[in-house]
Amino acid sequence: MLIKLGIIVSVIVLGGMIFSTEITSLFPNTSALLADSLKDDITSLNAKVTDSTENRLDSSIDKTIQSVSDSVYEGITDTGDKLVENVNEKISEGITDTGDKLVENVNLESSTGVLVNEVSGFDPFSFIKNLFQIN
Repeated sequence: MLIKLGIIVSVIVLGGMIFSTEITSLFPNTSALLADSLKDDITSLNAKVTDSTENRLDSSIDKTIQSVSDSVYEGITDTGDKLVENVNEKISEGITDTGDKLVENVNLESSTGVLVNEVSGFDPFSFIKNLFQIN
């Protein structure tokens, strides 16, 4: 029994000697007053864990904010591009329709009559207003 106890104690002492640097880094304030030193060591570990967690949370939040910002920017850009494309298409259609009507009327009436009747009747403000009305 005494031999077994000696082997166990020697293994513990040898393990303490091998891992003394790790033990010292985890519990640097270990001293004769065990309760106070453990309290200081736990406070130190708590501060390290808290700092590490805060840093990781900050970087995670920054990445999330950047991702959301990029998505919103892409959405706004896509919406703006579609809006410009639709407005250009409507303006092109309006100009084409007006040009077609002018060509038809030029063939049927004299050119002065077309200019007086069609061009003076064209209201660009109502045309643009109609573009932005929701159907």
